[in-house]
Amino acid sequence: MSEKTALFIYEHADDQHNMNRVGILRDILVVLTPWLILGVIAEWLGDDTTLGGVMITLAYVLGVVLATVVLKRRGSGWREVGLARPDSWRKTILLGLGAFVVTTLAYLAIQIIMQNLPGLEIAPADKSNYNPIYGNLPLLIVYLAATWTTIGFGEEMLFRGFLLNSLAGFFRHTTARWALAVIGSSLIFGLIHFSWGFAGVVETTIMGLVLGFIYLRIGHNLWVTIIAHGLMNTIAFVLMFSEVS
Repeated sequence: MSEKTALFIYEHADDQHNMNRVGILRDILVVLTPWLILGVIAEWLGDDTTLGGVMITLAYVLGVVLATVVLKRRGSGWREVGLARPDSWRKTILLGLGAFVVTTLAYLAIQIIMQNLPGLEIAPADKSNYNPIYGNLPLLIVYLAATWTTIGFGEEMLFRGFLLNSLAGFFRHTTARWALAVIGSSLIFGLIHFSWGFAGVVETTIMGLVLGFIYLRIGHNLWVTIIAHGLMNTIAFVLMFSEVS
């Protein structure tokens, strides 16, 4: 989807539904607030518990459903924000692999900087909530299944597909609308990982920035960022299972 097409969605919505900035912010809150509340509850219950897993799954499903309703009301849909069938799956997969490499390098670079820069030396991200995955093959399988369904698809659909484009609509009268949209969506993406501590927020914000830039650079193709995101999570969970990370 081109920038012109993306902006048309909001201009059209403005005409049909009187959708101003307040309306866009309302839509964002409608979609992300229930998702955040359920996510916090899941965190409290424990990601490794059955009930916690059900809650986080419900959070992603509900978030996508609400975003679908909002997009439809705007006269848009998931195809328009990046889930249209690619012209070439081979090219899309290769782009996804390339995006995975670039995002992983950026992620590792910020980790090295935060942990080794003299005078900075920020503690590593706290991912202790994933400790139960060590040596637990059934739990690893559950996490990998979630990676390629609710998490991989859910986060990219919500943060790159829905939120980034919503913020572009919010800033549509500003020259730097897409840059602001990427920064804003990435900061929110980072902040929702607050349970990982300051380092975790910074790392995931950088991840969001890179994926957001890639999403725009390749013409709003969510399949590419879904592949990259899924591969990153897969590697992370396998390393945690092996207690390498």
